[in-house]
Amino acid sequence: MSFNRETLADGSVRLSSERSSYTYRRLRPGVVFIRITGDDKGEFGDAPRDELREDISRYAPIELFFEMDETTGPSMPVQEAWREWFSIYRAALKSVNVLTRSKYMHVSVEVAKLFSRTGELIRVYLDPEPFQEALQRATPGAQKEHK
Repeated sequence: MSFNRETLADGSVRLSSERSSYTYRRLRPGVVFIRITGDDKGEFGDAPRDELREDISRYAPIELFFEMDETTGPSMPVQEAWREWFSIYRAALKSVNVLTRSKYMHVSVEVAKLFSRTGELIRVYLDPEPFQEALQRATPGAQKEHK
């Protein structure tokens, strides 16, 4: 596994490899915005989920906002790892919001939702407007995150 972990000037944390990255912004305690670019083929191992460990231990239940407009899909083992993580940490999650404009990713996330047995905990958005509305409800007064 070869990837870098760096803290950016604004306090965000980025995990990056040659083909993909995860950028984590803590918008307020208990609310994490995660932008995923590229396609995770497993090079990060458990690091993308481990990055949320402290948020869960300090602020559960937490709200997650994933922006996945710049990805076509993680590998099946990566999808399975996220499904398992959502299932295990269900009680520590207030909501999981996923924005993707890719129909394939939309279906992939809906399948993850089904197999993680998380019910309505996970919401998938094809349209950025309701995603932004959910983000603003979670972080009143914050700037718009989505470009």
